[in-house]
Amino acid sequence: MTGDTVFLSVLAALSLLFAVFNVTCFILKRNKTAQTTGTVISLRSPNPESAKARNSKWARVSYKANGKAYTSQNRVQVPMTAQIGSPVTVRYDMEHPETLYSFSAVRIIASLCICVICTIIAACLYLNAQ
Repeated sequence: MTGDTVFLSVLAALSLLFAVFNVTCFILKRNKTAQTTGTVISLRSPNPESAKARNSKWARVSYKANGKAYTSQNRVQVPMTAQIGSPVTVRYDMEHPETLYSFSAVRIIASLCICVICTIIAACLYLNAQ
């Protein structure tokens, strides 16, 4: 096995573990989260050189859950067009309403694609080395 094959195999394994972890979190939390509309109260922009690549900002959000007002402990990703006072849809943990839950099907699919691509390339490299 060459170094490239090992590297790609490790990358594929890590991508698969990441996807499995996110799917597991989604399954465990799917009936324990609720959705509401919040308001952006503070923004953090990414590094200007990389802003176009990420095309988003990170925001702290205030929202109401069960009639009580909360401010998020963690930041959520919002569009670059978001301003302080902009409404955003947030999903929160019903047991701990101050904690926002971020599930992304795109993140799971992307990590599975990375896993498959790395596995295929590693297999090709391994077979060519034989």
